Amino acid sequence: MKTPFGAQCSYYYEDMHRGREHQECRLLHTSQSDWNVNLCKTCHVPRWQQCNSCEHLEYRAIVTPGVFGFWRRMSITVWCKNVESEVTEPEIGCGNCHQQNPVLENLTQ
Repeated sequence: MKTPFGAQCSYYYEDMHRGREHQECRLLHTSQSDWNVNLCKTCHVPRWQQCNSCEHLEYRAIVTPGVFGFWRRMSITVWCKNVESEVTEPEIGCGNCHQQNPVLENLTQ
C-alpha cells in the first residue's frame, strides 16, 4: 500500500472507508502505540524492498525515542532466514541468496 508520503510499503496499512481513520505499520508489534504516520517519512523499509525483493529477508522494527520527544525514528534490523544471520546492507542482501538463484546462475555461465 502506498504511504501518505508516496512510497510503496508492504507493511503500511490504512482504512479510510466511510469515515474510518485507521493507519498502522504492520512491521511493528501492536503493543507499540507510540507509532504515527509521520515515522513513514524517514523509514528505510520501502526503499530496501524496492532494491531487494529476496523472500528470505525478515524485517524487525522498533520506534526509538528521540530527545524530549522529538526526532523519533524507526530502528530496523534485517535478518536473512536462509543464512540465519543479520544483514548489514539491506539494499544488497546477505550475499548468499543471490548465488543460489537459478536464474542468475544461468546468466553467469
